[in-house]
Amino acid sequence: MPEENFQDNLLRMIGAVLYQLLSLQTAREMFAKSYASLGVAEKANVDQAVFQAVASNYQAITPESLRSQAQQKPQTGFQPSGTP
Repeated sequence: MPEENFQDNLLRMIGAVLYQLLSLQTAREMFAKSYASLGVAEKANVDQAVFQAVASNYQAITPESLRSQAQQKPQTGFQPSGTP
């Protein structure tokens, strides 16, 4: 098992909490009920909707895309010259 660090664990916890919050909000919007009071089929629908939202956001923002954007960052504005 790779070494664990505080930042990774904190991000995992925040992700889990946000996933639960998104599930509760989606259940309210789709069925006007809390997530705990949904039936099996309704929970499956909510879980699928939340999973699709999370997956699309993850695919939109990955470390590879962020790395390539940082490398392609264009210089804007005035550039300092070598001589005064």
